[in-house]
Amino acid sequence: MSLESDVGNLVTQTTALIDYFKGQKTSIDNSVKAAIAAVPDTSRTWWVDPVAGLDTNDGKTASTPFKTIVKAMAATPNAGQCTVNLLNDLTMEVNTALTVNYLVIYGVNAVTSGVTPKLKFKYYITTDSAGAPSTQLAGFIYYSQASNVELRNVDIDLPSPAGLNPQPLTGRICSPFKTNAVSLLPPAIGLTMQVVKVNKAADFIGALIGQGATGVIFQAISCTFPSDMPGKYISTVPAGTDLKGLTNVMTNLAAL
Repeated sequence: MSLESDVGNLVTQTTALIDYFKGQKTSIDNSVKAAIAAVPDTSRTWWVDPVAGLDTNDGKTASTPFKTIVKAMAATPNAGQCTVNLLNDLTMEVNTALTVNYLVIYGVNAVTSGVTPKLKFKYYITTDSAGAPSTQLAGFIYYSQASNVELRNVDIDLPSPAGLNPQPLTGRICSPFKTNAVSLLPPAIGLTMQVVKVNKAADFIGALIGQGATGVIFQAISCTFPSDMPGKYISTVPAGTDLKGLTNVMTNLAAL
């Protein structure tokens, strides 16, 4: 067989191999696209107006908002991200379980009209495991294995316990963002705040984050805190604690 014939055969085989590769590549690309398309989108954005909204609305626009964040989370796939465009002040009067992995509460009017909505957390009286009355702070309870809350352009109001009986106790249960007690504890929880102002009554009892055995990741970006906030950021971290010695708290704040 001549050298020319050998070269011709090699070129033919190479061309066939290239054509086969191109065909397989197209098939693989199409399979990947189909697989990606089959993955459900678990991210949802809803509008919530605690004043004028209705949970029978579709929640998809500012003119058809839900009334509650509970409804917005229920309308989001489990383990998904729920972004809430909050149109008016939200008052938390009881504890609410986080049923999504990532909850974003965005005070949209702070940007569009200059009116910043507030998250108002109230004390309420319940009973403990022994049936005795107990005063707790309403808030969000982290259950999921990957629980995170992000606040943007909202104010937080932490109340006074004046006149309450029994008086609340400093600890996990008197925090607006808290873990559960002894079960369903996520390994870590996250709280991110961007352009958030915290207003706190001088006699407020509790902390911003209620921590049990769970690790905490806490970020605050362009936020405003009262001067007496130290010791009330995380329920297990007293004011003046050396952050270098904390093994289960990560924060960008210089002091807690």
